[in-house]
Amino acid sequence: MTSTSRLDLRIAAVFCGVLGLYHVLYLALLLSGGPVIGPIQNILFPDFLVFHAAVRAFLEGKLTLVYNIDAFTQFQNAIYPDRFPWTVYFRPFFYPPTWLLMLLPFGLLAVGPAYGAFMIATAAAATALEGWRDWWGWLAIVTSPAAAWVVLAGQNTFLSLALFYGGLRLLDRSPAIAGILFGLLSYKPQIWVLVPLALLAARQWRALAWTAGTVAALSLASLGVFGLDFWVAFLDAAREAGSARVADEMFRRMFMHMTTLLAAARMLDLAPGIAGAIQFVGAAMAVAAVWFAFRRHRSGEARTAVLMTATFLVSPYTLNYDLLLLMPAAVALFRRGLDLGFYPLERLLYLILWLMPTGGMILNRLDLPIMPLVILLFGAVAWARLQAESKVELPSAAAAR
Repeated sequence: MTSTSRLDLRIAAVFCGVLGLYHVLYLALLLSGGPVIGPIQNILFPDFLVFHAAVRAFLEGKLTLVYNIDAFTQFQNAIYPDRFPWTVYFRPFFYPPTWLLMLLPFGLLAVGPAYGAFMIATAAAATALEGWRDWWGWLAIVTSPAAAWVVLAGQNTFLSLALFYGGLRLLDRSPAIAGILFGLLSYKPQIWVLVPLALLAARQWRALAWTAGTVAALSLASLGVFGLDFWVAFLDAAREAGSARVADEMFRRMFMHMTTLLAAARMLDLAPGIAGAIQFVGAAMAVAAVWFAFRRHRSGEARTAVLMTATFLVSPYTLNYDLLLLMPAAVALFRRGLDLGFYPLERLLYLILWLMPTGGMILNRLDLPIMPLVILLFGAVAWARLQAESKVELPSAAAAR
């Protein structure tokens, strides 16, 4: 490592350390009812309240409420009066029944302990499947702004990270386990959607078969527990989620958190047709990039980063806490830059990406939606690293022949 690289590493360590210490202190004070040293949160872990309420509805024999947006929102107001400072509106559960099946154990606890158990369990899974490889890098990730937003929301992004990165790391040496992890990831379709394409492109037939088998087993298990009518209700809710009414309501309430091309186009007041076209072009680019990356290149950090970036481009429903999925890839590519040298402005890109879960939210409120642009630039760096790797591999491959 050169003297410049050592300096870059020290600067990055100090930056992540100071930022991480602040977020740990901020969350500890906020969750314990102490003085607030950051953004005020009127409702703590709101997304987990939705998860927990869905389990409560099942345990109380009120399963038909879950995919009825208005009735389910009223149910949450009724069971969490101490959690909501005012009557809340539009609190839908748009996940498939398989996610509710996975959540059932947490319904045995009161909502506060259940939230704590959920965050500990999902963070532990992410640490076991990804974090152990690089403890210092993982410490930076779990104290990053993205991780803080996952904790604040009570979201499942640590679990998604565990299944995503764990599956990719085990893909070559244990395709069956990788397939099981990918199959479990199907609980969040907008994050999982490119995984089957990647496995198909990489000709990972065993992993693809185990993925399909796991999805089928989860679906059948949830069908047995919840019944066919619940699946029909989910499909109806999924169609409703794509309607203009629900999409407009979600955008109005969540636009500041959104990271997508479609949301950025709407913030810029582009016509609906143009916004849809931009999202379609981004999705098409994402599909093509994943296909070529997994068809022509071997496993590695750059290929993983391409898939992660593509996931954000193909989905119209990713939020700022989902950006945690990019952070291990960003750390890996930063280390690659330390070893091989950085592209122009690459260091600045990592800094902006690290701050984007909070900074991008502020800019969204100002109608300056830069988050998709930053994600695209990160994808461009990942693609450049991937192509550089292939050029290094070619001479050795030729020599082997």
